[in-house]
Amino acid sequence: MKRLESIRDALVDVELIDFVRTAVVEVWRANRDRHEPEELFDDAFTLGVVSSRNLANRLWAHLRDDRSWQAAGVHASRERATVLHSSGVDIRLVKAPHSAGRHPSFMGDFDWDDTEARRAAANRNSAAYAPAPHQPGMDALFAVEYPGAEQAVLACRDVFIVWGAELDSGLTAGWLGLPAMNANGWLAVTELWWDEATPTHSTIGTEPQPNDDSTFGHRPVPTPSIKLKPRHAEGN
Repeated sequence: MKRLESIRDALVDVELIDFVRTAVVEVWRANRDRHEPEELFDDAFTLGVVSSRNLANRLWAHLRDDRSWQAAGVHASRERATVLHSSGVDIRLVKAPHSAGRHPSFMGDFDWDDTEARRAAANRNSAAYAPAPHQPGMDALFAVEYPGAEQAVLACRDVFIVWGAELDSGLTAGWLGLPAMNANGWLAVTELWWDEATPTHSTIGTEPQPNDDSTFGHRPVPTPSIKLKPRHAEGN
């Protein structure tokens, strides 16, 4: 957790977390507003895939040739998805399952076998960490003292930004994690942001409930807003 928090602080210092969060919020709101399950037969899968792809393309477009970001030590590269590089770490974006909204289970909702790049990143962290043989039933998210672990974890350089979003409220949340090939899929996870509903924030249905599946604190953060072009009437 100390290693992860030091990475988070470094990314906050160069304003990369704020940049990613703004991109997540704006991409999600735009796709949420154009989501058409009845007219276009959209579903949760199409919404998630389109939003994830839009986010990757947006980050790539804004970061690849921006000299101000390069001066801050931030740049982007392409695998099958966008990878951000800053503060000596490689950062990949992961969307939480749509069904989980902003309440993913970090104990069971993530499987790095879904893509080769994520699996390779988790394997690199596991190989670098590996301070002791795996102990069945031992939860890697809990504080357990291993000989040499504090030094070994400094070699973990692959981190994932996980983001979740709610269709009804439009609110988003983000976490930073060190992925690993263990029973839970993580060495450690910490919160990055948690949107709070505001009087000007449109919601459908009930207000979001506190995250009762996590011990992470929620801090109110200003929510960026965007302007959308009006939809033209059919036939125009």
